[in-house]
Amino acid sequence: MATPRPGGRTARTKAQAFEAAAALLAERDAADIAMTDIAGRAGVAATSLYRRWGDVRSLLTEMAVERLMEDSPLPDTGSLEGDLRTWGRTVAQSLCSREGSAFFRILIATAPTEDADRVGRITALGPRIQQIYDLITRALERGEPAPGVMDVTDYLLAPIYVRALFGVPADQSVADRLVDRLLAMAKAGQLVSAPP
Repeated sequence: MATPRPGGRTARTKAQAFEAAAALLAERDAADIAMTDIAGRAGVAATSLYRRWGDVRSLLTEMAVERLMEDSPLPDTGSLEGDLRTWGRTVAQSLCSREGSAFFRILIATAPTEDADRVGRITALGPRIQQIYDLITRALERGEPAPGVMDVTDYLLAPIYVRALFGVPADQSVADRLVDRLLAMAKAGQLVSAPP
C-alpha cells in the first residue's frame, strides 16, 4: 500500500472516494458495492483506489472510522471524569444519529473476520483506543488515578457499541451510568488492566 501524502492529488482522491462511498451506502448495502462503483461515482480510476486500499472493505472501513472519529472528538474538560463523561456521551450520541449509526454498521459489516487480519481490526478500533489512551495519559499527567485503557474499552466503549449493534443505542444517561460504574470500580480496585 502506498504511503498517502497529506495533500494534493492523494488527498483529493481520498475525499472523492469517501464522498462517493458514502453516497453509494445511502443507496445500498456495503456488500453490494464494488470498487468500480466507487471509482465511477468519484470520477477516479479504480486502479488508484485498489493501489491505495487494496479492496472495498479496507476503503469502507477507513471511511467509517474517519467519519465516526469526526463525530467524537477528544474532549479536554480538565478532569478524567469530565473527559470520560463528555466522550462517552458524544460517542453514544453519534451512534444515535442516522449517519453515525450507518457508519458504525458499515464498520461492523466490513470488520475482518479472520484471526490473520489483525491489521484490519487495528484500523477499525485503533483510533478509539488511541483516544482512550490519550484521555488516560492526560489524567495521569494531572496526577489523577485512572483505569487502564482496556478497562475503559470494556466498561464504557464496548457496552455503547453493543447497544448500537443490536439497535438499542445508548443515550447520554446510559453513557453517564457506564462512566459512574467504571470510576466506582476503579476506585474500589476492581479493575485488572493497568493504566499506560
